[in-house]
Amino acid sequence: MKISAFQAVILAIFGVSLVAGLIILATSKSKGKGSGVPVLIWGTVSTADFNSALNELTKGGNGLKISYIEKRPESFDQELLETLARGSGPDVVLLSQDLILRHGDKMAPISYTTMPLRTFRDTFVEEGELFLQGDGIVAMPFAIDPLVMYWNRDLLTNQGIAKPPSTWDAFLSLAPRLTLKDKSLNIVRSGVALGEFRNITNAKEIIAALLLQTGNSLVAPASDGPGFIPTLTPATLGSIGAVNFYTDFANPVKPNYSWNRALPASRDLFAAGNLAFYFGFASESSKIRNKNPNLNFDLTFFPQPKGSAVAVTFGKMWGLGILRNSRNAADALSDILALTSAGPLALWSEKTGLPPVRRDMLVASPSDPYQSVFYNSAVRARGWLDPNPLQSNAIFENMIESITSGESEAGTAIDTAGRELRSLLNRI
Repeated sequence: MKISAFQAVILAIFGVSLVAGLIILATSKSKGKGSGVPVLIWGTVSTADFNSALNELTKGGNGLKISYIEKRPESFDQELLETLARGSGPDVVLLSQDLILRHGDKMAPISYTTMPLRTFRDTFVEEGELFLQGDGIVAMPFAIDPLVMYWNRDLLTNQGIAKPPSTWDAFLSLAPRLTLKDKSLNIVRSGVALGEFRNITNAKEIIAALLLQTGNSLVAPASDGPGFIPTLTPATLGSIGAVNFYTDFANPVKPNYSWNRALPASRDLFAAGNLAFYFGFASESSKIRNKNPNLNFDLTFFPQPKGSAVAVTFGKMWGLGILRNSRNAADALSDILALTSAGPLALWSEKTGLPPVRRDMLVASPSDPYQSVFYNSAVRARGWLDPNPLQSNAIFENMIESITSGESEAGTAIDTAGRELRSLLNRI
């Protein structure tokens, strides 16, 4: 059918108006109003945490009709792949930062027309930029859980230490003062849980934070084509120094020796009052308190290298991404924009105790002393594009234990870990 030039212009104007209308509609939904169409979300965040906030978010006439199903992290990949193969599954995934590379291709990117790049960067903390790709936003940042340092107030007081250290250098002298050994030189009280892997809670994240503090992104886009390459190599500036610093605390001949494989899990030892410093996530404060209500502890920022220009810690982050095969993609987008607006995120933060991911909400000065640390740590938080969180955990464990067992020097262990990460990246 032939159309005149006039009709073509009218159709073009109509098409532009329609797109603009959809953008305006989506933007209006971001004020806290949902689509009213039921949207199903899958994620690995606990049902109790998510639903406690969700119950509040879906009250009243805000139009949000959302259901959430918690999946176990170890089976999430397989369940998602199987349900997608059947042509079913959720509309939205609560995607953690360590699953972006594995599942980013299954997401329908949110265009930079709907959410301009400038607006995204002005709205969300810097770690949220892990969700950005060339054709759009894989997921909208929703939650963040930064790594902080917990410390035992009584242990420091008894040693005359007025305040916790803010730099890593300070641990070299503090660890011996706070570590107690029996007559057989067994550690009965530790200054700091560093050096080993399998009995250090969050070991992989602590090591990643040390590397990120040197400017090492661990994984970066390939310069000679599509895909990603590991930057965890002996040649990368700071890699060997960061790994050696970590493992030295498990070396019995070093003066800062304070940890070994015979000790209990670090969080358990801290809760028992026999560990001076514990590196854990913001979400762990209530777990520690519940484990030992009488423990006299406080928390502060994750330590930094002396003289570092930019403060960095590790952060777990989750974003809300729309699956490509969702039958409710437009409604899911409306709900995502609604859920990541200030009002719903304030409720989420209130219910979970986690800091918000929005910059405009982080400028506030919380009266709660823990929250003030969490807020500032959210701004400092960084992450990396992990090709497979379960398998990379084994790679990090092998790297550390090959050094502490004396099997390899740091450079060799890092080189092996880098090659194994490359193999994982090649299989994506």
